[in-house]
Amino acid sequence: MRKQMARTPSQIGKLAKKRGSEYELEIAKNLFLELGIQFKRNLEQTRTANAGGDLLSTDEDFPFALELKRRRDGNMIPSGAWEQSIQSSDVKAGIYPAVFYRYDHRDTRCVVPWSSIAEAETGINSENILDKADISFLKFCKLAREIMAQRADGANN
Repeated sequence: MRKQMARTPSQIGKLAKKRGSEYELEIAKNLFLELGIQFKRNLEQTRTANAGGDLLSTDEDFPFALELKRRRDGNMIPSGAWEQSIQSSDVKAGIYPAVFYRYDHRDTRCVVPWSSIAEAETGINSENILDKADISFLKFCKLAREIMAQRADGANN
């Protein structure tokens, strides 16, 4: 039996970066399949603070700044992820924070502010981003569609 060598910090960092970029591409593909909107990886985020999230939408009406976190293990939203998402968002401009996260052997979860759910239901935009909801990926897609429809209806009236 062959003994497995411990990984160096450099190897661990490279694996984490690879896992993160693969997750970004997976989510971009799944968002396109569900919403019909193209997303691309934001390569500027590593160079610039508050560069708009991990994935950028080609649809200017998309109402979320997306932060993505892929981890091996844990529970609930990763530490610091919500704060990072808030920095990438612009609630006054109608861009809510959102964190997608997944741990090994689990489904992707999405954390969004309750105010985004309220806007989907009522059409009223609120700047309260303190209260959060942890929802499934498919519920997130429904939420994004509803907000975009509410805003389109408001613009047409």
